[in-house]
Amino acid sequence: FGLKYGDPRTEREFLRIHPEEHPMSVQLFGHDADVMRVAAGKAADAGADLIDINMGCPVKKVCKTGAGAALLDDHDKAVAIAKAARDGSGLPVTVKLRPGQRPGDRNGVLLARRLVDEAGVAQQHKGRPDYALARELVDAVDVPVIVSGGLSDEDATLRAFEESGAAAVMLARGSLGNPWRFERLLGQRDSEPTRSEV
Repeated sequence: FGLKYGDPRTEREFLRIHPEEHPMSVQLFGHDADVMRVAAGKAADAGADLIDINMGCPVKKVCKTGAGAALLDDHDKAVAIAKAARDGSGLPVTVKLRPGQRPGDRNGVLLARRLVDEAGVAQQHKGRPDYALARELVDAVDVPVIVSGGLSDEDATLRAFEESGAAAVMLARGSLGNPWRFERLLGQRDSEPTRSEV
């Protein structure tokens, strides 16, 4: 809602994109397709290269609005939101998912298939590190799958990449306070940062 209604703080803090920060993805969440269309359009106008929709957030205050992981139980609404983001932005759209809201739940995998087939989105899969399930999703859809979650160190990240068969891994919290992790994963750094780098 902040983007649709032009909240200055939201636009100032979340849509400020430096010219050297490309390609840049902007993550949105919401429960209303019309609002998503406008918000995705504003993100595109600000210079985003990709729109990512968070349909995996399990936080109660998000789910009680019908957004985040609540969309795992409302596939029609989830597809409408993804289509709206694509139509409003004209950009590629990815969706961050989790397997389901409860243990053993596979709603996220079922939803992933519909999002690819009906909304034309690429997929990001998020949840507890279940790399066999991620590989199942990789085999089920014809778009790149990105694995996130549980990537606490370089070994875990490389293991996730290998075991899942995903096209890529996405470091989120795993990189907070440790931006050198990217260099280590790419083989560009072997040591810890020096005092001057911190």
